[in-house]
Amino acid sequence: MGEKKKTLTVFLSALFLIAVAAGGYWILQETEPEVCPICQRSIHAHSRAVVSIAGKRLKVCCIRCGITHNFQVGQPGAVVEVTDFLTDRAMKPDRAFYVEGSEVSLCDPHGSGLVDESKHPYTRIFDRCEPSTYAFAKREDAETFVRNNGGKLLSWNELKKQAGVGR
Repeated sequence: MGEKKKTLTVFLSALFLIAVAAGGYWILQETEPEVCPICQRSIHAHSRAVVSIAGKRLKVCCIRCGITHNFQVGQPGAVVEVTDFLTDRAMKPDRAFYVEGSEVSLCDPHGSGLVDESKHPYTRIFDRCEPSTYAFAKREDAETFVRNNGGKLLSWNELKKQAGVGR
């Protein structure tokens, strides 16, 4: 009887350790930030967009990243969903008002403090996520954002034209 008890104790202990490891792995996966499949930056709730690339719907870090990618690869991939900057709610791109080029840049991983190996300021030549572009469900909210943070208010058609989509 003592041998069975010992075997059962070892078995239950091993089962408990497996459950703890699986739970820890699950927590790690749930707390790790989503990463943009195009630029490998974090996907922020305020700027998230969904684009269609080669028939697949992908979450990307921002509207600009998706538009720039589709333009660069020569595919007229569609932006199928954007996120309202203030409420984080998804909406159709043609129903939003856009602010382009504000002082707010959620996709800028380094701010303006980049330096090269000789400690001289680094000049960025290209960044697919710039100029920053954010969607707003209400025109008034977009106008307030422009007053507080700069930038230019655009409609969906103006944004597409400016970004070179549909040429």
